[in-house]
Parts: sequence; structure tokens; C-alpha cells
Amino acid sequence: MTSIKGYVYILSATLFWGISATVAKFLFTQQMNTLVLVQMRISLSCIILFTIFIFFRRDLLHIKVRDLYSFALLGILGMAGSNFTYYFAIEQTNVSTAILLQYMAPLVVLIYAAISGDEKLTYVKVIAGIVSLGGCILAVLGKDFSLLKMSKLGLLAGIASAICWSFTNIWLRRVLKEYSIWTALIYAFIFASVFWLFFNPPWEIVAAQYSSQQWMIFTVFALISILIPHAFYFAGGRHLTTSHTVITATSEPVIAILSAYVFLQEVLVPLQLVGAVLVVSAIALLQIKEKVQREEIP
Repeated sequence: MTSIKGYVYILSATLFWGISATVAKFLFTQQMNTLVLVQMRISLSCIILFTIFIFFRRDLLHIKVRDLYSFALLGILGMAGSNFTYYFAIEQTNVSTAILLQYMAPLVVLIYAAISGDEKLTYVKVIAGIVSLGGCILAVLGKDFSLLKMSKLGLLAGIASAICWSFTNIWLRRVLKEYSIWTALIYAFIFASVFWLFFNPPWEIVAAQYSSQQWMIFTVFALISILIPHAFYFAGGRHLTTSHTVITATSEPVIAILSAYVFLQEVLVPLQLVGAVLVVSAIALLQIKEKVQREEIP
């Protein structure tokens, strides 16, 4: 159940996520509040997508009442959970550490797949998972190995982000068995957006009196960090297995480091380049193995 199209979709998603990580890092240096940024990026994406569906694709909004809990879990534990814990980990530590911890997710998914019997745990998947994680470690910690100085709150938040991201990938495949990508996306956005209103209600947003420039920043960031990449990622999930999807997405740290180097002039040391090569090699290993297996089928 793999295809080149699936890898292209996932890599496109990681391109936007990687670049948006650099944008977020810049916004945090401008005293942007973590909760506000997390809430705005997903709520504005929800409003944009819901408006499009109301006018052009109302059929995508049709779901069964009994499935509401599935979308609620995907939106709250999956999207809202992984987004907030990831950015909170950045706030408590740094971008490199947060990305490393969240990208423990491939190993979590592989372990779950083996225990549940959802996928056959082959030596190729194990090697690819280890190589990709090792590449992430070198890519994001190659400069100063700041993991050694991590705060306890940052550590817990980073581990939580990995668990939530793993859950997103696993639960998404269950939802996609009955609903389209876009239906899963919009209802996950809706539940995540409603969830954040309990922590930052509308009247507090109004009281903040954000300028038109700030609203423009929120909207653009929502598009490049949530709506566009999630659309690509969900589409890729249709063509790849869960483990292949998550392992391929480990290219995000590499892209984030490269974009930070280009736009923020952050130094890219040789050890980080080695990490980038390892991540790309893990993805290539999966592609080559799948191609060989398809050719062997009579």
C-alpha cells in the first residue's frame, strides 16, 4: 500500500511544516504567546476550510453521530495535543530539542504496529526507524547537544508530543476507513478549535485588540503551518502505511534546520548534514524495499 505519490504528499507537508517552524521561532522572539499562536493557527484554518465546504462541498460535512467521538479524539488528543505540547516544549527548551522528542513518534508507531498486529514488523522498518531517529538526533542536536540541559517540563512536553503525534497517525487511519480526508480534517479542526475556546474564550481574544497586521500574520501562519501541510499529510496517509508515513515525515527536522539556516542565518554544522543524509537514506530504504517487493510479486 505504498506509492511515489504518497511520498510526494508527505514530503510536501514536511516542507511547509519545516518552514513554519522557522517562522514560529521568529514569532517567539517577538514575544508571541504560545497558546495564542497554537489556537489561532488551527482555529483560522478551521474557519477557512469550513467556509469553503459550506459553499462548495456540503456533502463532506455529513457524518454519523456515533462517529463524533472519533473526530473528537483526532482533534483534541491528536491535533490540539500534539500542537500545544510541541510548542510548549519549544518554549521550555528549544526548537531542536522539541523536534527530536516529537520525532520519537516513528518508533512509538512501529512498536504499536507490532503489538497490535496492524502491520508486520520487518527488519527493514526497524532499521529505517532507527536510522531516521538517529538522523534526527544528529540533525537537530549536532551543534551543541542541548538535550543534556533540558528542563523537566520540556522533557515531559516533548515526550507527550511524540505520544500525541503517534496517536494522530494511528487514529487517522481508522477514521479514513469510512470518511474522506477532508471530512476527517475539518471535524478534527472543529473539535480542536472548540477545545481551545475553553482556555482562551472569544471575549479574551476581542479584549486583546489585535491589529490588522497581527491578524494577517495569524492567517498566513495558519495556512502554511496547518491547513496546507495537513491536507498534504492526510492525502499521503491514503497511499502509505502508518509506519512509512511517520518515518517519511522525519524529513521535517532537516527542512526546518535548512530553512533556519537560509532565513535566520543559523549555522549548519557538518554533523547536522550527516543527520540529514541519514533521514533521507531511511526514506530511500523504504522506497527501494517496496519497489523490490512489488517486482517480486508475479
